[in-house]
Order: sequence, then C-alpha cells, then structure tokens
Amino acid sequence: MRRLRGNSGRDILDAPGRNNLDFALMKDFQLGERLKLQFRAESYNISNQAHFGYPVSAVGSPNIGQITSAGDGRDIQFGMKLSF
Repeated sequence: MRRLRGNSGRDILDAPGRNNLDFALMKDFQLGERLKLQFRAESYNISNQAHFGYPVSAVGSPNIGQITSAGDGRDIQFGMKLSF
C-alpha cells in the first residue's frame, strides 16, 4: 500500500469544543407505609448550546474543512416511578 504525502502540516483542521450542562431534579413522596412515588425532571444540554460536528476531512472533497452537521438541542424529560 502506497502512502500519499502532501505538504500540509499536521492537525490543521480544528473541531469546535464542547461544553455540556445537564440538570436533574427528583422528589420522593411517601404514600402510606409501603408505597413511594418518585417524580423526576431531567434536562440535557440545559443551556441549549450548539454542538457542531467535525469538519469534513476527506481530501479531494469540495466541502473539506466545512462543518456540515450539528448535534441535538435541549432535551427535557419527565418521569414517575412507583415503588411498593
């Protein structure tokens, strides 16, 4: 297998950094002696910061160096659990 070598420096394509902030709240309610109800609210990427993908790194591609994708935005979910 022949390796192609060019004159570009190493690590010339940079990807954006990622900061992620997740948050959760839980509350337990005692329902009698044996029953317990738990309410839960969870939020992922609570600051709704954009998480961009990696730049295209395929040599010969017309989009080389461009970022063409992004991750999901804020996600909020609620849940309840009954323990007996």
